Amino acid sequence: MAGMSLYGFLFTWILVGILDRPASEAGTARFIAEMPPLALLLLGGVLGDRMNGRSFLIVMNLAMAVPPLVIAAIYSVDLLNYWWVVAFGVATASIQALSDPSRQAILSRVTPLDIQRSVTVMTVVTTGVGMLGFYLGGQLETLGLSQVLMMQGAFFLVGAIAVSALPDMPVVKAHRPSLMEGLRATWESTLARNMIGLNFLSSLFNAGAYIIAIPYIAKEVYGGDAAFLATVMIVFTLGSVGSNVILFFFMPLLRPGRLFLNMQISRMVILGCLVLTPPLWLFYVLLFCWGVNMGVTTTMVRTTVQELAPVTYRAQILSVLLLSFMVSSPLSSYLLGHVIQAYKPLAALIPGIAFSALIFAIGVWKSGLWNYRSETGGRIGTQARDVDPTESMRVR
Repeated sequence: MAGMSLYGFLFTWILVGILDRPASEAGTARFIAEMPPLALLLLGGVLGDRMNGRSFLIVMNLAMAVPPLVIAAIYSVDLLNYWWVVAFGVATASIQALSDPSRQAILSRVTPLDIQRSVTVMTVVTTGVGMLGFYLGGQLETLGLSQVLMMQGAFFLVGAIAVSALPDMPVVKAHRPSLMEGLRATWESTLARNMIGLNFLSSLFNAGAYIIAIPYIAKEVYGGDAAFLATVMIVFTLGSVGSNVILFFFMPLLRPGRLFLNMQISRMVILGCLVLTPPLWLFYVLLFCWGVNMGVTTTMVRTTVQELAPVTYRAQILSVLLLSFMVSSPLSSYLLGHVIQAYKPLAALIPGIAFSALIFAIGVWKSGLWNYRSETGGRIGTQARDVDPTESMRVR
């Protein structure tokens, strides 16, 4: 996750700060880079349910180290251009798409805690080390791009060593589910399906606004450089980590769906204040609050879907959830990139306000999430368990 955080920083800043590409081209680049992996994400879910989790993730971590090392070599001979950066994005995002469902699904197999607190602990740890990636990105002008890219590759290699320390993880059952079976299981798990759908809307113009708008707000509105952007991302991430630390002590939550929906209202206020171009100190405060909001909503989505997913199809259902993130990112980058180009960076935050209101309305009156009661909620000390598929998939 430190390597992936650094990738997210580098991909944007190479285009914006080094190659000096306009917002429309940066948005298009992210759109191009993240569309091919969409076809691989569902395949990653199938592989996650069919293959030994530890062996598969070792191979994936080793593969992740290759793209940054190649780009470092390209840059060192002064051949780096727009399309090399796009290729860097396609390769990195594709390997991540193959590995993420398995990485997230095996959490339920190794944790001694309930799934809500397990996801929260993992989020805190991985987001915390992700700040190391942002910090190194902020040292780009001091260390040099090639050195930072080599550090990124080293992160993935160290990750392979960590994965090798996991216990052996063969497939749970002899039955090897097909892609269509996994999609059917996702559709029949009504609450999980609705949460994934609302998360797609949330990611489309809220997470997307952070990804594509914040670099241009940092550069054009506040006149910042790479170090300033790194500080902005660290402040946001501190809010995200802090929210999960606090959540841990209140978990397991009885009604996670209500918390997810109420966060939509607070996000409308945060984005509305940011649009007004606040002074720098207030900008940092609002970014921290936005990070808190994003941390809570993302964790609620992950814990709810993972709790509802039956063990036989867990990796595939999680792959559909990840697909909702990945589809929304390139679409929002493309759309919001053109909004920024036509108006100004702060204008990219306005659609998120409207969509937050829409998510709240649909979530309360149509999704069933407002009345959803977690099976582990309110029972401190509950141990993680793999539930029967029919139990997990029923409509509550």
